[in-house]
Amino acid sequence: MESTPITIIAKISNGSNVQSTRDAVKSLEHVDSEGEGLASEHGSAVSSVTEASQGSGSSIPSQPKSLESSQLANSSAMLRANSSLVNKPSINKYNMEPVGLIGRERQIEILKSRFEAMMAADDGKEKTPEADSSSDPSSPSLVQSCSQKELIFIKGNSGVGKSTLAQTLKKHVEAQPNGAYVTGKFELNGADVPYSGIAKAFGEICEKIRSLPHESISKVGVAISEALEGEVETILRLVPELNDVVSTTNTPSTLADVTDIEYGHERVKNAFRSLTRVLCSQFSPVVIVLDDVQWADVTSLEAIDFLISDRQNENSFMIVGCYRSNEVDENSLLFNKIRTLQEKKAKFGFNITELELVCCQLEDVNKILMAMMSIDDAEETRGLAELCLKRTLGNPFFLTEFMIMLQDEGLISYDVSAPKWIWDEKKIADATMSTANVVELLQARIRKLPERVQLMLQYAACLGSSFNIATLRLIWQKHPVLSTDKSLESVEDMIKTTVEGSFIEGCGDQEYRFVHDKVQEAVLSRDEEANALFQFRIGTVLYYALNDKELENTLFDVVDLINKGNRSKRLEFVTLNLRAAEKALSISAFHSASKYAVSGINLLPAAEKWTSHRALSLRLYTVATEAEIALGHFEEAETYSNEVLDRVDCTVMEKLPLKIAKAKKLCTVDMKYDDTIDFTLELLKELGCKLVWNRNTAKAQAIVTFLKTIRLAKKAPDPSRIVESLGVMTEPGHQARMKLIARLCYASMNTDNMALTILGICKSVETTLKYGVCDLSSVTFAGLGYLVVAIQQDFHTATAFCEKALSIQKACRTPRQAESLYVACCYVLPWTNPLQSLSCAEVYAAAMRMGDTDYAMWALLAKHVLFPYTLGKALGPILKECPKILSQMEEVSQSQQVLILKMYWQMMRNLTSSSSSNLHELEGEIFSSKSFDGRSAVHEATVHLVQGELLIFTDFEMAAERAIESGDKFEKLVPAIFPAMIETFHRAVALYASARRTKKRYCRVHANKLAKRIEKWMKSGNPNVKYYHLFLSAEKAALNKKFDAAEENYKKAIVLTEQTGYMHHAGLCNERYADFLLQEKDDKVGAKYRLSEAIRFYETWGAVGKTEKLKKLVELYS
Repeated sequence: MESTPITIIAKISNGSNVQSTRDAVKSLEHVDSEGEGLASEHGSAVSSVTEASQGSGSSIPSQPKSLESSQLANSSAMLRANSSLVNKPSINKYNMEPVGLIGRERQIEILKSRFEAMMAADDGKEKTPEADSSSDPSSPSLVQSCSQKELIFIKGNSGVGKSTLAQTLKKHVEAQPNGAYVTGKFELNGADVPYSGIAKAFGEICEKIRSLPHESISKVGVAISEALEGEVETILRLVPELNDVVSTTNTPSTLADVTDIEYGHERVKNAFRSLTRVLCSQFSPVVIVLDDVQWADVTSLEAIDFLISDRQNENSFMIVGCYRSNEVDENSLLFNKIRTLQEKKAKFGFNITELELVCCQLEDVNKILMAMMSIDDAEETRGLAELCLKRTLGNPFFLTEFMIMLQDEGLISYDVSAPKWIWDEKKIADATMSTANVVELLQARIRKLPERVQLMLQYAACLGSSFNIATLRLIWQKHPVLSTDKSLESVEDMIKTTVEGSFIEGCGDQEYRFVHDKVQEAVLSRDEEANALFQFRIGTVLYYALNDKELENTLFDVVDLINKGNRSKRLEFVTLNLRAAEKALSISAFHSASKYAVSGINLLPAAEKWTSHRALSLRLYTVATEAEIALGHFEEAETYSNEVLDRVDCTVMEKLPLKIAKAKKLCTVDMKYDDTIDFTLELLKELGCKLVWNRNTAKAQAIVTFLKTIRLAKKAPDPSRIVESLGVMTEPGHQARMKLIARLCYASMNTDNMALTILGICKSVETTLKYGVCDLSSVTFAGLGYLVVAIQQDFHTATAFCEKALSIQKACRTPRQAESLYVACCYVLPWTNPLQSLSCAEVYAAAMRMGDTDYAMWALLAKHVLFPYTLGKALGPILKECPKILSQMEEVSQSQQVLILKMYWQMMRNLTSSSSSNLHELEGEIFSSKSFDGRSAVHEATVHLVQGELLIFTDFEMAAERAIESGDKFEKLVPAIFPAMIETFHRAVALYASARRTKKRYCRVHANKLAKRIEKWMKSGNPNVKYYHLFLSAEKAALNKKFDAAEENYKKAIVLTEQTGYMHHAGLCNERYADFLLQEKDDKVGAKYRLSEAIRFYETWGAVGKTEKLKKLVELYS
């Protein structure tokens, strides 16, 4: 076996691997003792196993040994003797029960070991399976690390037993008190149906929930609703079975267009992730087996990645993916996804195991034949085995079908008088010289069925690999194409016939599936055109027979059936394709959305599409354009867009959706911000909105407009009734204006055009006040609050505007809610509310629900780093969170936040390091300021901030020099953000310390200026700077020789820092108080006490270097 780029595949020759009969029976009992038996594939024999897991990955050497005939005979006898394992065959019936698992003992043990390792990790302890004395101690199944999340891929050609092998996990899962084993399957004909296999698996879990007591169902439903919030509807479109679990009556209303695709793809993935967390907390473990992953769409593969790499899901969770290796090469989506998962497994804490199954060798074929015919003598069947191997190439499923064919043709029969199976190898060889492939064998068997049963199988095959009997009965009654008398036999009777013939099998209450893909393929393998027409008619029957809810639940399948053979340009099918396209767009399945939109366009009657069907045509071309842009197919998008934009008979409003799409492409794809500004200003003018009087006087206009808008916004209704009073914006032109202005503001901010940004925000506020709220109104009011803080520092007015924003977003869920929450939490509310009362947890949750990973990662950074650091929380726990945060940021490719995290991370690493001469420098393994290239204003501002933090806790003089040199650099680069408080405070402390030591006047002047600014903040109602003011007042009094006032204020500041838990500033206050006592009052005892207090607080905070430095200073006073 050749090595692959992913891992080294090691062979295990199971057919030639000597095993005792007792071990073989014991291994099979693991699977079949509860009646599992043969599932959907008859696998066997030689296989290859790969284990590529976190921490290790060693190969399993092959152990070729001859298998004696007596051993085979004994094994077969044991199989027949064990009644709990093998059902005794009926006369002239093959015994099929053990076939699928013969020779798979080692693979079964590997799956079991990975399951046990997962459960051991869930229990918080290492657990490895016991191995017999012959086991290789370096075997991956024995040495892999434990993880609560396991990803297993089983690959091999069709028919080698992948699904059967995966099913051996079922009994282990169901042996757990609350385990859930569910399956999903991707369809060849449904490769474009988004999330199909995953949705089927989640549908099965919903069925399990429905079997719980009513109280438990209600509890799970509430948990799902709370986790998904506004995304319940999104998941319901994919998993309609959830309708029986959750209630949508309390779902928040939304102002967002369902086809808003700004963050749609991330939104769906996060919804699945949130749903998985809830289900994994209800069931433990959860094992999802996905079959035919080679046919999975790109969105499904990304969802698999997203689910298995979820660090916040701390419950036992396993995904098993089975795929046909002959249909996956280095250029395939699946191959590259597996390679990506291999690269990220260690970082995201999951294991990967790969198993490869191949066809049988001679001894394996012989063993299967002995088991099927209950024969003990291996030599008796060896000749037949050699012949079967030649005809079937050792494919287990083909082998069983070949044996059934031989019996059907009378070439193998059961002699009751003997009693034994008899055959003539020469006759078999002569009769099967031209044996075709397995599909043709199956077709030959199918043709022997009654005509009505064959027709029923064709109906079933059109429904997919699985189907329910109610739908099949509906088609049977409604389909007009009948060359047979359908009244002779009920659907249930025909189902029974096909089950007995091993064509289909039950898989649930009134649910059935084909025993193998090849059976379905054989049923459908006929003239392509006739097959397409047949499927079209089936789709038409379903379209007319299903009610609207049933049609919605099976929309993609029905439309696919109709599209396969549709040759008529019927308007209802155009509308149906548009419905499917819009549904696909709403769940970010852009390939599918494009496919259905294009199908609808192609069905439009060319002569009438812009006359009689204008609205329908406009919508189809718009959806096609949006889908192609999302896919990055810009030439195709332009083709569909220009079809409308080039028409002179289309109005501005008819062209508007496509022009908005073009503005989005210019801004977010092409990143041509100046072109975006020009295009949106011109388009706004067409809508009657002249935003700028004159580009040359925009700054003056911005000031006038800003002041006017503030006056208007102050008169707006109170937050509690703002939505009710203003109403909802319904006019499409006004909604479009808001979207275009939002795009304009984004482009303006990226070109540092503050005037246009101000004008855009003000115009959006005015539009909301005049025409009602829309999905952008919340972020608009929050943006106005930000401007008021940044420009006027009128904190109470800004807070009032933010409260209106939060009221709007709470009453009406909007796709931009995370942005408004973040602006409120980090830019406005900190100036009037205690920092301890603010949390970005809600921002993060809202952002992830909406798929807005940009603001989600800003919120994550603020929640775990910015807020805790500013509040003086212990540095150790903050540092422990940094690697986890980094993983999440890298997972969603948010490089801006990654860089800022690393800046803070390195700064805190320096502070917690032992004393060194260069602790004040922002240099280290995580981040180096010397190699920093200054990507953006926020990055430059953050470097400036963290460098200042290092200086204030290492060298007051250097900190003061830098404060003079840089001035208000931070606030100018990122105005209004809450870390500006601590940055300003620390500059003032450094300047007062330097002024008292050097007596330099300019230090005193600058320090007093900063102190006045902080005093103004306090008087404006900022509760976070009260002790700042007391501390700086003490420093100023000490500088002015007002010692009593200084001591009083130092003590008050220290008490307040202790009460509020600001450990870093409690240490800083005591340190500066000690310096005052020593330098100004020559109180060595008092100074020593205050230094000891400073050391205590710094140690609690975790500043090791600072603590060591002060301890040395204390020694000097002793």
